[in-house]
Amino acid sequence: YFQNLIRHLSNFIEPLGLQIRFNPMSSRWYIAFEMDTSDLISANPFEDKPRLAATLFCTIICCLKSKGTANIQLVKDIRKKKHVLADLKELKEMGYLDLNENLNRVKLTPLIGYHLDLNNLFNKLSLKLKNNEFQFKK
Repeated sequence: YFQNLIRHLSNFIEPLGLQIRFNPMSSRWYIAFEMDTSDLISANPFEDKPRLAATLFCTIICCLKSKGTANIQLVKDIRKKKHVLADLKELKEMGYLDLNENLNRVKLTPLIGYHLDLNNLFNKLSLKLKNNEFQFKK
């Protein structure tokens, strides 16, 4: 029932360029401003640093795989880079990660759920994987 109310409210405010979204990292609902013009204007924090985007993506995978926190070595292995600590520190400064070098652990902060639509990301990845599977079968 609650999700239906949220969906109807979201449809109602959509013409204003607003959407109601759910942040799975903090388990909170929030209102996001989404319009084509705002997408063009908004800056991509990783635009000139694709290595940070790649490291963050690998960290997301590791954290989801290990239910919240991940070993830094696992991020290195997936990223296939020897030195990811500088990237992790920079992502921590940006507010996306909590880093514990003493325990060699990293975890995502709720901020990532506000800046990145994780459900949409995983839906797109699933579709891409499904399309790739289909192409391999041909």
